[in-house]
Amino acid sequence: MNLLKVKNLNIHFKTKKGLVHAVRNVSFDVEKSETLGIVGESGCGKSITSMAIMGLLDDNAVVTADELSFDGVDLQGLNEKSWQKIRGGEISMIFQDAMSSLNPCYTVENQIEEVLKIHNPTMTKPDRKNRVEKLLTLVGIPAPKERMKSYPHELSGGMAQRVMIAMAIASDPKLLIADEPTTALDVTVQQQILDLLIEIQKETGMAVIFISHDLAVVKDFTRTLQVMYAGEVIEKGPTEDVIALPRHPYTFGLLQSIPSFANDIDAPLYSIKGMVPDLAGRPTGCQFKERCEYSSNECNHLPKLIIHNDRSLKCIHPLNN
Repeated sequence: MNLLKVKNLNIHFKTKKGLVHAVRNVSFDVEKSETLGIVGESGCGKSITSMAIMGLLDDNAVVTADELSFDGVDLQGLNEKSWQKIRGGEISMIFQDAMSSLNPCYTVENQIEEVLKIHNPTMTKPDRKNRVEKLLTLVGIPAPKERMKSYPHELSGGMAQRVMIAMAIASDPKLLIADEPTTALDVTVQQQILDLLIEIQKETGMAVIFISHDLAVVKDFTRTLQVMYAGEVIEKGPTEDVIALPRHPYTFGLLQSIPSFANDIDAPLYSIKGMVPDLAGRPTGCQFKERCEYSSNECNHLPKLIIHNDRSLKCIHPLNN
């Protein structure tokens, strides 16, 4: 059963350059207990899509969709009071930089307890304290009673990210959005955080949207993979299938730029030429055509979405036909 439904989501921003179409006709569903990966370069629309789902975009954003619903509730037009019940309670988010997301003036206990006060108002103070300690234990923080009294500056990057995860799951959300949760961490800590999220997801059964620019990070964690480019979904399917047999040239380029996925480890590392187009002046037709080695005059027309079984694709010259 679908928990989150997004159909033809469009996000515009009012800027000095005019109206910028940042996300264009994005559609996807997330089922209960599903793990969806969203990948793409910086600026491709991954994070603002998730921020739109959370109702966290700035006032200069214009969000429209044919459907944007969560667990049967229409998210469009919700007032702030209604959002407060859903945001942080039923839908939670882990942001990219834990150190800048945590409040430096409050202890770990204060910040996790605040979530419980908002979404579990009948919980007593002793019960909240006990819940905070259990959450810190669950996310693998040693000596949780002592760490409850710590301030963010007293934590390592990995510790801070674990605290963010504890805050995100404090109210047993149905959906967790993890936006580049391992970006600022070293490789060893990255794997620990990923393993932790996998374990929590299995134990709680919550659905997860995992956002990353790195296909190597999402390959073992997600069931479904969605590739975004210039604010559009260009390829989607089961993670294993998309990685084993990428059909869009951009997806293929992303994979080949990762040493562990490259066909020839002795050859120079692959690099996709050019830059993501300026969304204030989008090119006509396929947004990837200027960087694609397979582009032709046909690519001056906007490619239609091709759906075959459980794979979808936007490309006039797909690979691996």
